[in-house]
Amino acid sequence: MSQPNKKELGSVARKARKLKRKPLQFIADSRAYIKAKKTAYYTAAKLGSFIIVLAAVLAIIGYYTLIASPRYVSESQFVVKEIGSNDIPLAGLMSIANSSPNVRDALILQKYIQSRSMAVALEESVGLKQHYQAGDWDWFSRLTGNGSVEQYHAYYQDHILVHYDEMSEVLMVEVQTFDAEFSLTVANQIITISETLINQLGQKMVTQQLDYAQQDVNRAYSQLKKYQSELISFQDKFKLYNPEQQGSAIVSAMNALEAKIIEEETKLKSLSSFMRADSADIKAINRNIDALKTQLTQEKNRLTNQEQQSLNKINLDYQEIKLNSQLAADLYKSSLASLEVIRSEAFRTLKHLLVIEQPILAQEDKYPRRLYSIFTWFIAMLLIYGVLKMVVAVIKEHKE
Repeated sequence: MSQPNKKELGSVARKARKLKRKPLQFIADSRAYIKAKKTAYYTAAKLGSFIIVLAAVLAIIGYYTLIASPRYVSESQFVVKEIGSNDIPLAGLMSIANSSPNVRDALILQKYIQSRSMAVALEESVGLKQHYQAGDWDWFSRLTGNGSVEQYHAYYQDHILVHYDEMSEVLMVEVQTFDAEFSLTVANQIITISETLINQLGQKMVTQQLDYAQQDVNRAYSQLKKYQSELISFQDKFKLYNPEQQGSAIVSAMNALEAKIIEEETKLKSLSSFMRADSADIKAINRNIDALKTQLTQEKNRLTNQEQQSLNKINLDYQEIKLNSQLAADLYKSSLASLEVIRSEAFRTLKHLLVIEQPILAQEDKYPRRLYSIFTWFIAMLLIYGVLKMVVAVIKEHKE
């Protein structure tokens, strides 16, 4: 076995002393480092500007695998129903043209859950905004900025999603937070607040309908009392209970007087054929006829006098007041019937929230979708890079 010569031993000793005194310089002068440096330089030269895309993709991969905070989802499903509703769900355009109260209530509730009012209510009840702003979550995922209501509401709409199924009329609510138990708490609170809103809407509608019907009854009753008072005052003024009946009685009396006058005149003609005009019987019949005619004239004046208040005029005014009183009575009866119908229908129009799927505790995170996000970003980077390269090439071509 050959022994190492003194020259080789001296070279090894120098390298050992250099590694001990200047380790960085030793590595920089090593063949392996110089070779790796050349390889990286040649690779960078070949890739050119595409290396920026690769660096960005590596940064995105590092963010989604090491930094991105996981978000946990709690879902719930419910429908809005009226107690007396028997609506049959319609699909497509038919559902729009014939939207039932349940559909309208579901759409109202969908808008309310996505509204600023619900976001503020959740902040006040469970501290949702503070949770989204906590520094425990990564900067890109948490709620940043000045924390205004507008920013919080926009962030809220991105993390509290509501979907409406037209076929089943079901609302599906998806709650995303950075803690599984907190997602469950927020989902339960949304159901509680939604139930309160639906109950208030139904109760408010019933109360408004009953108030309007009661006001209608009160108005009809006031009109009825007014016309009844006018009728009584009219009867007291003319001392007549019913001018129509009084007029009929006068007409009957006039007919009887005219019949009696005809009878007396017939009798007078018969006696004048064989008795003298100054006889006692002839004079008595003439006096009787004159009395009957005088009475007939008086009765006619009572009924149709043009100068004084005749019975016909009184009867005309009486009929107008009586007609108004009857119309007011009919209107009052109709208002009472409507009030009773609304009272009986009030229970049927009350609404309630029927929970189909109760929110449960998530056992694993659902967002962010890491592979999907990385792939999406990579495709977007490639597209942007391709467009920029094409633009630069076109500019260079025009310069040449």
